[in-house]
Amino acid sequence: MSLEIIQKYKILAKKSLGQNFLVNSEIIDETVNIIPVAWNNIIEVWPGYWALTEKLLEQKPASLHLVELDRDMIEILEDRLHLWELKSWDVDFKIHNQDVLDFIPQFWGYSVIANIPYYITSPILRHFLYDLENKPENMIILMQKDVGDKILGKWKNKSSVLSLMIEKKCSVSEEIFVAKENFIPAPKIESSVLLFETHEKYKNIDDEKFLDIIKKWFLAPRKKLIKNLVSWWFDRSKIEEYFCQQWYDENLRGEDLNIFQWCELVKNLY
Repeated sequence: MSLEIIQKYKILAKKSLGQNFLVNSEIIDETVNIIPVAWNNIIEVWPGYWALTEKLLEQKPASLHLVELDRDMIEILEDRLHLWELKSWDVDFKIHNQDVLDFIPQFWGYSVIANIPYYITSPILRHFLYDLENKPENMIILMQKDVGDKILGKWKNKSSVLSLMIEKKCSVSEEIFVAKENFIPAPKIESSVLLFETHEKYKNIDDEKFLDIIKKWFLAPRKKLIKNLVSWWFDRSKIEEYFCQQWYDENLRGEDLNIFQWCELVKNLY
């Protein structure tokens, strides 16, 4: 059915929007079944040509809000609705033609499903996890596999700004590997579907202070952590005392600390 839709509407991916359309129906089915959809509130981001939307509607969510920047894709959706190819009358169904970074859900208790290109991965995750007061309960994100691996900490077994930013708010697991041949047009690298489940383990650590300090450190990741912290006007004796208490080596670098250690460090420094 996916290929039929693309051929029927002569859909061409827009490079400017980083579009690559998933056309493997089995992977689409697997993605929809990662979390319970029936009777839940779902936000689908950048739904593209609506293959995933169709599967979501079949499961009868309480509401389905689509956030799509590409007006051409919305016209295709409206045509399919008019032809009754998509049946949405039992669902609170709304279309938002806007940038997802400007989208603010008007309800609590929802899930996000998205297929997002590399260049906007970090901004979208920050938007839903940090900018919004009403954060999602979970998110299913199809993204480039190397980005997913970085979030999961598989990249050289080191922490990064992205992995720490996510871990402060979520537990993350890789659910599906998606080979590049499953897309039209095929991207240059593989993809994976990640499940993000939000938590409040570190809610006592100020978000802005946390993000500020990890971003500053990763600007000079080769420097020793103590040296970097002192250069940001933190008291050296206080830092050395904390390192001694934690049995940290003075040559420690920030990428060697996990999310718990970073949160404890931020708490003690401030």
